[in-house]
Amino acid sequence: MKEFVLKTAQNGFAAGPVFDADRSQDKTTEKSQTYCSYRELTHYRAAVSQLDRELASAAAKTGQNSTDIYETQRLLLKDTVFTETIPNLIQENSLDAMTAVEKAGRILTVSLANINNAYIRQRADDASGITERLLSILRGTEPDSPNIPSIIVSKELSPARLAAIDPALILGIITEKGSPTSHVSILAGNLDIPCLIGSKEAVAAARTSSKVIIENGNLITDPNEDVYQEALCRLKEKEKSKKKQIDSSQRDRPQTDVYANISFMWEIPDLINSGAQGIGLLRPEFLFSNHSEPPSEEEQFEAYKMVVEAMDGKETVIRTMDSGSDKKPNWLCIPNEKNPALGCRGLRFSLKRPSLFRAQLRALLRAAVFGNLKILLPMVTSVREVETVRTLLAECAKELSKEGIEYAIPPLGIMIETPAAALIADELAQAADFFSIGTNDLTQYTLALDREAQELDELYEPFHEAIFRLIAMASAAGYKYNIPVSVCGELAGNPNAIKRLIEYGVNKLSVSLSKVQETKLRVIAAEAELHPHQENWIAAPADGKLIPMEDIPDPVFSAGTLGDCIGILPDNGTIYAPCDGIVSSIAHTGHALSISAADGREILVHAGIDTATLGGKGFTIYVQEGSKVSTGDIMMEADLSVIREAGLSPIVITACVKRELNE
Repeated sequence: MKEFVLKTAQNGFAAGPVFDADRSQDKTTEKSQTYCSYRELTHYRAAVSQLDRELASAAAKTGQNSTDIYETQRLLLKDTVFTETIPNLIQENSLDAMTAVEKAGRILTVSLANINNAYIRQRADDASGITERLLSILRGTEPDSPNIPSIIVSKELSPARLAAIDPALILGIITEKGSPTSHVSILAGNLDIPCLIGSKEAVAAARTSSKVIIENGNLITDPNEDVYQEALCRLKEKEKSKKKQIDSSQRDRPQTDVYANISFMWEIPDLINSGAQGIGLLRPEFLFSNHSEPPSEEEQFEAYKMVVEAMDGKETVIRTMDSGSDKKPNWLCIPNEKNPALGCRGLRFSLKRPSLFRAQLRALLRAAVFGNLKILLPMVTSVREVETVRTLLAECAKELSKEGIEYAIPPLGIMIETPAAALIADELAQAADFFSIGTNDLTQYTLALDREAQELDELYEPFHEAIFRLIAMASAAGYKYNIPVSVCGELAGNPNAIKRLIEYGVNKLSVSLSKVQETKLRVIAAEAELHPHQENWIAAPADGKLIPMEDIPDPVFSAGTLGDCIGILPDNGTIYAPCDGIVSSIAHTGHALSISAADGREILVHAGIDTATLGGKGFTIYVQEGSKVSTGDIMMEADLSVIREAGLSPIVITACVKRELNE
């Protein structure tokens, strides 16, 4: 057993078997000795098509920034090097597909790596990864993939290589090369996978180990069985605790809601399952990228309508197009700018393309009829810009009315992502219906620091006091003028920032899908710490589906005869203690018990409805009267099949008893 301290790209805890991603399965078949340019060109195009499908599949399985990264890889496949240069080398220079790809790919990689721009140099890594993957496809050497959840070890991983591995089978990542801002590190963060960047020695030790343990920046290779089993137990307890705290939380909802950021419509089922309370930020660029012409109003309307209908009344915030010289769709012909981050982007760009902008606004107005839609404007720096958009919305509404098309004018919010917007937040709060603070750009503009510049990593400080002062200004303005304030940047999901954001009065945190549950837990903990005198929250006594008090099919409970209560349709028969306290009574039929909580409340836990008639059949009690219990302790087991066979409801109920229970 050896221990190493490595550079942390993504914190976390993982334990599992090792998978060497640098291994491959050689499936090479014998090549024909006769050269044929048509065959080589066909072979090459098939390889490009296969890689494009792999990247698209990986994008569909991940969320937010992950999809952006994979889509960037797909766009690179459309570079003239891959669409023209390589085919020309095959047809005109009589090169075989592998030689042409290797030659052109290396030239592109080297040329990008020599450009004095950190963002472009990162594209060199992308080009190198794509070239390597194309070569492996062409030579018939398929990358090996794990068939069980494993910790991935590699000298260097590219998004193209990672795309060949099912995210569900990745417990952690250890690489020799890379940085905390590399694409693979970002992908790991979005998937909530711990990622370490280590020395050659550490990676070699991990590669030859049968199993390893990762805990934040520490790596243990070949742990002894006791240490390994203890780690596995900790992981199980952690997952069990997280599930219970989130799914079984039996209390008033936190004042700070947790929403999700998404980039594609296919992420909506995952969003709904994540427990997010809505869409805090939908980036509509999927409608504008990879097209030969801008999407029509009708195309946009159908897409937005589909989203809001799928959300079934939950809040859906759709940002207007955030394109410009730094994010150029294929059909957009605008000149390059020396500093695109400070140029014509966001709302600035939209206002300079009124016909394009009006089509989007009309589509949003029409879609607002079908759900809880809100419009969000990016890169706002003045009240005048907001007023201009309100005028355009009114004009679009008037046009739709004349055309006999149904519409609704949704709330209009703005992104606070520049120091200018934060400094005039008082004025903007009177012009907008809500604020969404984009901390990624706010940090970049406040620190005058390109967040893509890897050589300045040590200067990129999301916790810089200047950032928090600007957030505090925006939040104070929102509170003063009674408009909601959310944070939708990376800071929203940072566990070290959540408590401070709540202190400032932020109403919503909108994070990537992989961070929703963890953020909800952090919000719960932060609010409990910030409001210690608030009435103690009661945890749910079972895992399952929540049933409001008024929907419990027993008038004794639904009418509140026994006090405030709530029901759960259980997934299984395990019944937990909903709070800390002393077991004060147990029904002789074993179907119910009550706990005297530390604050003086009497809490009843009732397993099933009318289950006293079973006379104790199907119930096993693990506590006694006078037993001390802690929240989450197992108190009893109920055999749900016995309850159902008796024609009774298995709903588990927790109630704050108003009077003594007579059973």
